[in-house]
Amino acid sequence: MAAPGKGAMGLHVSIGWTLTAASEGEVSMSRQQEFALDFLSIPQPDAKPGTRWTIMTDLAMPLAYQASFLDTVSDILTRVKFAEHVSLVGRLPPRFFCEKNALYNRHGLKTFTGGVPFEIAHLQNKVQEYFSALPKLGFAGVEISTDCIADLTRDGRNRLIRDARNAGLEVYTELGNKIGELKLDVRAAADCIRADLEEGAVKVAIENESLCYSLKTKTLDTVAAIVAEVGISAVAFEVGPGGWPELPVWLLKEFGPDINVENLQYDRVLAFEAMRRGLHRSIGYTFFEGAGKA
Repeated sequence: MAAPGKGAMGLHVSIGWTLTAASEGEVSMSRQQEFALDFLSIPQPDAKPGTRWTIMTDLAMPLAYQASFLDTVSDILTRVKFAEHVSLVGRLPPRFFCEKNALYNRHGLKTFTGGVPFEIAHLQNKVQEYFSALPKLGFAGVEISTDCIADLTRDGRNRLIRDARNAGLEVYTELGNKIGELKLDVRAAADCIRADLEEGAVKVAIENESLCYSLKTKTLDTVAAIVAEVGISAVAFEVGPGGWPELPVWLLKEFGPDINVENLQYDRVLAFEAMRRGLHRSIGYTFFEGAGKA
């Protein structure tokens, strides 16, 4: 093992990585406990179970880029949601998704599909085929949503959650809409979240369009009321694609750094982690509060 701060070939390394010679002509990287400037202190994650989830959106990221990208961000990701629906349903072959998911798995990350393919399958009466196909492609979970289709009955929603779980899938559900009525109802939302979790859903996401509507209409107190009813660990906030960075800034200031977020685009992952720790301009560098600046 190379000495801290240097690789086996004498290369200086930063951000907590050490280069090691894996074989002739090959260099690999392994995560170390120490950090490059570990004599300095910044906030480190110390979250309660079920909180501080960072769910990144994969929009058919090329495999070669994905491999390099994960080398520096996999430690701050919890799950990955595949949301490039056209590629999944009608463009790319099974091999692409098997390789993509295998790569995520090697970094300890499970993946699930966004809600739009489920809604297509529901409209075409092929939900069971859809649930059966996902594990074969390497997906560990599925999102069940109705943000573009008619709402499900409570019994129907429960049955679909059970069917997905029986197919071996983690289930993520969603409330709110992409089109139509965007306003959230506190009582209905809280009841839905509780029922979904009781049926076995892992997390319930609040749709980005509904959150952006609350941001635009200055009714974010509705979101706070929902969280007060169900608890912060129950929900994941879709912080993209709209409302950046105002939406995540409000969520962090209102609920603290351990919120669960979803739909985080890959090029915002590091910025959001810095925001969690109060070390980003969007959050006002709150790490330095009380340090003397007016």
